[in-house]
Amino acid sequence: MASATGTTYEDFRGNLRGLVKSLAANHEVPFNDGETTEKNFEDLIQAVANKSDRKQVVVLIDEYDEPVAEFLDDLPTLDKVRADLHAFYEKLKINAGFIRFLLMTGVTKFTKLSIFSGMNHLKDRSMDPRFATLLGYTPAELDGPLRENVEAFGEMNGIDFAAAKAKLLEWYDGYRFSPDSVEKVCNPVSLGCALESGKLNNYWESTGASRMILNRLARVDKIIIDYEALVVRPIVLDVCDAETLPVESLLYQGGYLSIKGVRKSGMLELGVPNKEIRSSLRDCYIARVLASSSEDWFARLDDIKTEVEESGIETFLKRNLRALFAKIPHEWKIENESEAKRYFLLSLSLLGADVSGERQSARGRADAILKDKSGVYVFEFKYGMSSEEAIEQARTKDYAGPWLDGDPPVFLVGVNYDPEKRGIDDPRIEPVAV
Repeated sequence: MASATGTTYEDFRGNLRGLVKSLAANHEVPFNDGETTEKNFEDLIQAVANKSDRKQVVVLIDEYDEPVAEFLDDLPTLDKVRADLHAFYEKLKINAGFIRFLLMTGVTKFTKLSIFSGMNHLKDRSMDPRFATLLGYTPAELDGPLRENVEAFGEMNGIDFAAAKAKLLEWYDGYRFSPDSVEKVCNPVSLGCALESGKLNNYWESTGASRMILNRLARVDKIIIDYEALVVRPIVLDVCDAETLPVESLLYQGGYLSIKGVRKSGMLELGVPNKEIRSSLRDCYIARVLASSSEDWFARLDDIKTEVEESGIETFLKRNLRALFAKIPHEWKIENESEAKRYFLLSLSLLGADVSGERQSARGRADAILKDKSGVYVFEFKYGMSSEEAIEQARTKDYAGPWLDGDPPVFLVGVNYDPEKRGIDDPRIEPVAV
């Protein structure tokens, strides 16, 4: 149904008609120019079914919701498109006797109530535990049927099977489709691309990214790190109303968030599933939210990453952090510690830092953890205070404690935002004695 999209209602109607006409030609079924698109679709179902020995047809519809994506912010047109899709898909119910099997897939569920009203023969399998592993590869399948492919990937990258599997899971695993099943799966398309090319890249942008979701992200007052640890009621993930759809629901339904855990209360813990999606959210955020300076952001980040790889994190902390923070648009208001910290953590997350703190000490959690070949850097951020006071809090609350049992040296980093200067003071770096 992606080919039935359009930027105007008239485009949508014309493209939908063109789709049905093309399908009719492929199956050598006459298309009646004097009839509606919906009637021609009905005639197509019946004609193809009558050509088979069973007198039934299999119908597969992908991206069933794509035609409405263009009109989320144009409710009058959205209503017309949904009404037309309702009349179109209704032919599936009316002609159920001619259909042996029907499978419809799409990014979101928000169209369900209006498009499919009356189609009570449909069964929603989105969170059914019996289908939790249907649409992806489990880690066990990487050990089994895909082992030869994973080994070949490892050979191309000069690593053994265990390391190759770990890297592939880090990039493409993490999709949990049911709160009643702990099974997780890898994105099959991205995993296949990586195994074929031998490269760990972001294939999501060209195969699964949703324009509708990315456009919605650009209009909410959240940054990418806000989606790393969410807790929601299960009902939130099943919201179907386009007018009130929470962005958390949209991100979950679109594959940008996944179930990380289920609390005893039944509340669901959500988070970004893997490194590929985290990369997509980062790039989307820069390109769409920081659109006026997106190329500057990408260029600056690339330069900083190169410097970090060559000279270590301390170069970034002492020379580049202030410059990166200064690229945040001037119109963004930074009026308190919470707002300043979010933009600080955004800068770190764009460089690949663990902004969740990853591990928590007995007395609290660090704001961020950043690691490189020179050691582990534990961050504490302050607003309108001083870098020294930030260091003191990190030291007093033993934020570095969870990292002291490893080999790399550990450093505390204190960062302070000065609201009068609208910028970052010089960070304070202090090694932690073991």
